[in-house]
Amino acid sequence: MSDIRYRHWNSSMGKKSAASAHQLKTLPPTSEAFVENVKRAHFQACIWKSALTGEAPDMDPVENGWVSDDDFGVLMPVTLPPQTEIAPAAVMKLIQCGCSSETPCSTERCGCVAGQMSCSAFCHCRAEIRTCRNRWTLLKQWIEDANDSDEDESNDEDDSDD
Repeated sequence: MSDIRYRHWNSSMGKKSAASAHQLKTLPPTSEAFVENVKRAHFQACIWKSALTGEAPDMDPVENGWVSDDDFGVLMPVTLPPQTEIAPAAVMKLIQCGCSSETPCSTERCGCVAGQMSCSAFCHCRAEIRTCRNRWTLLKQWIEDANDSDEDESNDEDDSDD
């Protein structure tokens, strides 16, 4: 998948003039993102199929490409597994927003929000949770915090076994 993605990107870039920038959000998904898309599609197909029987599928959405956002009471799609970079660091340095309002990155006017990407340290908001309002940044931070908590709990259990 990643090889096809790269070849597609190169062929489409060759047709563009140097003056017209190719938007990164049009790049096909990475292999990791593709897997998450397939999980969500499979889960949705199971729900639709179960509608004919009247019995809900015995599946946990959190194990099938979704994460629970308890603050808003909704399920959010997992676009990439935790700890997976959306692009190499060199590319991420080129991607940045310049949001500087009192509530930065809170609307689709933010390039990162429009591209459904979390902000980075290179953005004007510096992806700081106390200032950045990008829902993708907040979700990424929430997932990282949850993973850190899980690791801490498993380390505590390992210590107690000694």
